[in-house]
Amino acid sequence: MNVTPRRPAEGDESRRLTLHDVPFQRLLEEDTELLNLRREYQSAPQERRRLAALYEYHRGLATEMFDDAISRLPSGSGYPVAEPAGPCPGVVLALAIDPECAPALLTVGSVEYQLGRVAEAMQMFLTLPTLAPDKEDLPAIVDKAGDFLIDRNDMENAIALYTAAIDNHPAVPLYHNTLGYCAGKLGRREQAVEHFRRAVELEPRNHIFLNDMGWSLMDAGRYNEAEQALQKAVELAPDDDELARNNLDDLRRRRELTRQRKE
Repeated sequence: MNVTPRRPAEGDESRRLTLHDVPFQRLLEEDTELLNLRREYQSAPQERRRLAALYEYHRGLATEMFDDAISRLPSGSGYPVAEPAGPCPGVVLALAIDPECAPALLTVGSVEYQLGRVAEAMQMFLTLPTLAPDKEDLPAIVDKAGDFLIDRNDMENAIALYTAAIDNHPAVPLYHNTLGYCAGKLGRREQAVEHFRRAVELEPRNHIFLNDMGWSLMDAGRYNEAEQALQKAVELAPDDDELARNNLDDLRRRRELTRQRKE
């Protein structure tokens, strides 16, 4: 989700603060609507709070998509021009209602990061691994936060996120596999191998994990182990997935070049 900071219209000095102006925590403290929502739902049953937050989250996204579609229609189409978004979009309302709403933590955290508030973003991202493992498909949401950081080449914060995820949920292979990728990008080859190996131990027939482990072993110069992993990945991969097969061919070329240099 990319954001463009909004500026107040000329002469509009009395408008309410938005997430584009201040961090979410300050917005929560200073906006009466948000503060009242937080107080109202603090004592509500957890399931009611969760459902109310998800309703606001998805309603906000749907409204945003609809308004964007209407705004792209040609003039004279007969559709009314969409009104500007209100001061408290659905994702912000969702997080005010439920501070453990995982999709809202991901979205608001992403906005905070893009607005230069990295510490505030990481506080939200690092909250995700502390949630219950069945919380709104938590591994996928944590991985989206990790992908967001990786896409921005912020490997150290990505490593911090996946390390926290493993500390809280060590049996999720996806966390180990992506932590291995981050370590490899930073040149930490042996660490990468161990993280990939742990992912394969947890899910031994996952051809993606086997391929990634094989690649990291090849990168570390451990060709025999790499060939075993890549050969198994080839056997398990769908017929139209040639990545492991290509990596296996690359391994054999590297091994041949190494042999020729020694002669």
